[in-house]
Amino acid sequence: MNVLLTGITGQLGTAVAEIAPRRGARVVPLVRRARPGQVPFERAFPSLASAKVTGDVREPFWGLGEADLDELSDSVDAVVNLAGDTNWAGSGRDLYAVNVLGARNGYDVARELQRRSGRRVVYTYASSIFVAGGTLGRIAENPLAPDRHRTAYEHSKWLAERELEREHGPGDPDILISRVAALLGDSRTGATRKRNSLYLLAERWDELPGRVLPAMRGAKVDVLPRDVAAGTLLDAVAGLHRSGPHPEPVITHLAAGERAPTIRGLLEVARALSPLSFGTWLRLVPASAEQVLWLSANAERFLPLSQAWRNSVVGLRYIGLDRVMERGRLAELVDGPLPEPSTELLARLLFDLPAPQRPLAPADSGLSRFLA
Repeated sequence: MNVLLTGITGQLGTAVAEIAPRRGARVVPLVRRARPGQVPFERAFPSLASAKVTGDVREPFWGLGEADLDELSDSVDAVVNLAGDTNWAGSGRDLYAVNVLGARNGYDVARELQRRSGRRVVYTYASSIFVAGGTLGRIAENPLAPDRHRTAYEHSKWLAERELEREHGPGDPDILISRVAALLGDSRTGATRKRNSLYLLAERWDELPGRVLPAMRGAKVDVLPRDVAAGTLLDAVAGLHRSGPHPEPVITHLAAGERAPTIRGLLEVARALSPLSFGTWLRLVPASAEQVLWLSANAERFLPLSQAWRNSVVGLRYIGLDRVMERGRLAELVDGPLPEPSTELLARLLFDLPAPQRPLAPADSGLSRFLA
């Protein structure tokens, strides 16, 4: 499978590029023109330098010219759009340009490649599980209704989903809308491209006001290691291509779903793994969904917050609500097990806890036989 990929320098995109060869996929990265002070793409991704094309998701057809489209149409099987503005404190204009226009422009690219090649091309858009806004309980892999609790970022992702639903018609490329969970570092190395709000909250452990963390009693933390998410995404794209055509966009939750740990369970495991890694322990305070959502949206009205702190406070809603992201449609596409990261692994990645050390036999050979 040949994949035209945007967002390759992001948390998920980097992991997709790393794991693609193991999934039998070849990546053609679409990258923006280099800006002053930016590390050149050729230096960051030397193995993909010769395959790259230059463009911008905010432009029609992603800024690709006729020659680029002709060349890509000869080989591309899937267009995968992972580019996104994920700044929860960002401007609505920037969020709309990248997340909404970028999604629609990408679908136009997939349409054009399919038209020129006469072959079937599929389109994948990376949305977010947080388009659920303030919805509780079991969240189905279906289109979502308007929700007053969505942040500007969540609203832009929701608008992108709606735009793709309107654009899709008979004979058009199949669409996979993959609602992605929060991502942590690599499950093996812990390496991460970006420290999202969950990391920010962990880093500000000793600074939480009052040493309290408001959350619903059954609140869950739905996160995945980025390499696990990347592998499952590529499997889902291949499954979409193999199983089509699909008359409507296929919505899936790329998440831990019913296997996501509760916030209380995650914190207790973290403390059990490394009690000396934390200062004064915080207290989970039972709160209603309305209280968690209101606090995450309005704290800056009463406290002078930096952008990092604003993102951290918004992140409270992602660990404080009791809901489960269903994964039935994801299971239909993926030929293999669904992501099921252990609570211990997630705790180690989130809090940068040291890996467990294997016990060593004592030097005294007379005693070592009792450890065999």
